Amino acid sequence: MKKILSITLISTLALVLSTGCASNQMSAQMDKTDKSTVKTAIYIGDMKTEKAVVAIKKAANKNGWRVTEFKENAVIIEKAVDGETISRTVKIYNNHISSDEKVAGKELQELRQAIVEELQKEPSH
Repeated sequence: MKKILSITLISTLALVLSTGCASNQMSAQMDKTDKSTVKTAIYIGDMKTEKAVVAIKKAANKNGWRVTEFKENAVIIEKAVDGETISRTVKIYNNHISSDEKVAGKELQELRQAIVEELQKEPSH
């Protein structure tokens, strides 16, 4: 009886430990950049970065923003509103277009909408 109890205990312990190790392996395989993608990011799928940058520039210029190329996958947008300058870095990463901060304010929301509309005009490939 003691042997059966000890075998059961060892088997249960081995099962619990192996399950714990397996779940750690699965979480290590998850794409950690998903957590960094903000909720206001615009999904672009497999669109090339160059096409996304062009769409951002067109939308920004139509809405009175000044656009400065910063990196291959990022631009800086600037606009004077009520005597204050709004400035953001817009990045393309992880199949999304995202700003360095939450989209807040009417001007930034309008820009986001203009980018979405411009992307819809662009063929994805």
